[in-house]
Amino acid sequence: MEVVVFLCLLVVFVIGFYIKGMVDFRQRLKQFEQRLRTEYGRPRTNAEPPDRYAHIGRYYEKHVKPYAVDDITWNDLNMDRLYQRINYAHSSCGEEYLYYRLRCPDMSAGEECLHADEEAMIAYLQEHEDERVRLQMMFAQIGYTGKYSLYQYLDFLDNLGERRNGKHYLGLALYAVAALFALFVEPSVGLALFIILMIYQIATYLKEHSEDEPYLVSFAFILRFIAGVETLTEKPSEGLEAYVGEMADNVKNLRPITRHAFFLSKANTLQGDLMSSLMDYLKMITHINLISFNSMLSAVRKSKKEIDQLYTQAGYLEYLLVVGEYRKSLPHYCIPQFQEAGGFSCTKLYHPLIEQPVPCSFSAEGGVLVTGSNASGKSTFLKSVALNAILAQSMHTVLAESCETSYCRVYSSMALRDDLDSGESYYMVEIRALKRILDAAKNKEAGPVFCFIDEVLRGTNTVERIAASTQIMKYFAESGVRCFAATHDIELSHLLEEEYDNYHFEEDVSEGDIHFNYELRSGRATTRNAIRLLEIMGYQEQIIERAEQLAERFVATGVWN
Repeated sequence: MEVVVFLCLLVVFVIGFYIKGMVDFRQRLKQFEQRLRTEYGRPRTNAEPPDRYAHIGRYYEKHVKPYAVDDITWNDLNMDRLYQRINYAHSSCGEEYLYYRLRCPDMSAGEECLHADEEAMIAYLQEHEDERVRLQMMFAQIGYTGKYSLYQYLDFLDNLGERRNGKHYLGLALYAVAALFALFVEPSVGLALFIILMIYQIATYLKEHSEDEPYLVSFAFILRFIAGVETLTEKPSEGLEAYVGEMADNVKNLRPITRHAFFLSKANTLQGDLMSSLMDYLKMITHINLISFNSMLSAVRKSKKEIDQLYTQAGYLEYLLVVGEYRKSLPHYCIPQFQEAGGFSCTKLYHPLIEQPVPCSFSAEGGVLVTGSNASGKSTFLKSVALNAILAQSMHTVLAESCETSYCRVYSSMALRDDLDSGESYYMVEIRALKRILDAAKNKEAGPVFCFIDEVLRGTNTVERIAASTQIMKYFAESGVRCFAATHDIELSHLLEEEYDNYHFEEDVSEGDIHFNYELRSGRATTRNAIRLLEIMGYQEQIIERAEQLAERFVATGVWN
């Protein structure tokens, strides 16, 4: 009788925990749905931990294109920060596909019908709130793979070897024997055997689970992923029917995996913490998730290609949601007009990571040379154009009122520094960075090059810098490379005036203070305020007077004396 009472209380306890977990879960779902409706398009402000995106590039590495944005350019432009600003995804497949698109901007010149279909789906999701929210909640319940990428797990499946379930089934059979012994032979002995068996099962579970845990997380994600996409294919919306129909075929191919899906971990979803904890204890004493894992292992090994295809399709769909929400968050944007060849022109273009940017307008058939003093806005301008050139091709979104451009591979040489590990000087690092752009220009089949250089060859002396910079910049123009460069050397603006359009930034110095308006202006810089800034900062009068005299003599004679 005591055993029966104990088992009844245990059942009541489990049911109570289950009901409480489901009530909490439904409440969280309602709250989450409300946030999706009320916070749509709001910039995300929560800072992610440093390791949050440590493995976000695995999908990109598996699908990298020859025209991908390289690491130097990615770091120069602070693309990690831009990615975090754009990332409105709620699942790993959406996050990884978004990263891939930013690293591999579209180079499909002339495929207007493809772009039209994409824009139609983005517009549909923006205009139909209920359908948008339904998809976002589906992706949120798919969730994340956790610490590692799904592709890392798939790469290492073979390391697990063959797995058998015989010992786990034996443990379940012994539970049945202990229960029968407790009910019909000797309750105290049966209960003791039951407890001993639980302790043994927990101990062996912890050992094997420590080896399988990363893969359990990935398999649970795959199951949530298949289940989520399956609900989408069962009830596709009118604006996505054609695309979702393609996904349905891959879902059918992956259904054999779900036959072994019982009791695998539900981590990284919206499931309630209380219910998850209860399920964890149940798994420890029964090994049911290890049984499911071993059964599922061989099925997943056979389906890597189909998983990748469906992952790509789902990632692309959530990418469309992200594009729509990112556009909603912007003060203004435009869809760029692509030309087969030609210049780059924008109206009121601005930097995507500056809270109160000063927009600029310009038009250039070829390269652009920007002059001006330090902190006047030259580097920010270059980064604004470079980032928008990438966004134009990756998301068909430019932060401007209008934009005309052409397809291109984007390279930069901007935020370089000495390489202490290899012992290379700044100049060596710089010329290596420029050489990679020259090499890229030789590969005509990969597409035209659009490069951005901040202070060409700043790491060497004035005479050689101007001489070498002139010839490098001329070679870019002759090779069809569109180059936007910033420089303090006014001489370059004269030596390259036939190949490059001149623009400049200037500052106002008055009443002992300096003001930067960050407005882009046509022509080369004409102001010389560097010495006056020394005066504003309180340098000795003797230094100021002698510097001005020396500069005036050089301007007049061309000789330093």
